[in-house]
Amino acid sequence: MAYETLFEQIKTVPQEYLADIENYVEYILYRYKKNTEQTSGHDLSKYFGSVKIWRDGLALQKEMRNEWN
Repeated sequence: MAYETLFEQIKTVPQEYLADIENYVEYILYRYKKNTEQTSGHDLSKYFGSVKIWRDGLALQKEMRNEWN
C-alpha cells in the first residue's frame, strides 16, 4: 500500500478516531523497534554451540596473565 493511499484513507476517518490511529501507529513503531533490536543481537550459540562469554575479553586476559606470574 502506498503512503498516499494510506494518507487519503486516514483523512476520511472522523476526528474522534484519530487518537486510536495514533496509538496504533505508535504500537507498530514500538514493535518494529523491538524486532530490529532483537535481530541485531543474534544468539551466536546456534553457530558456536553453547559458548557464552559473560565477562569482558580484556579482563579475562588480564586474569589469565596474573595466573601465570
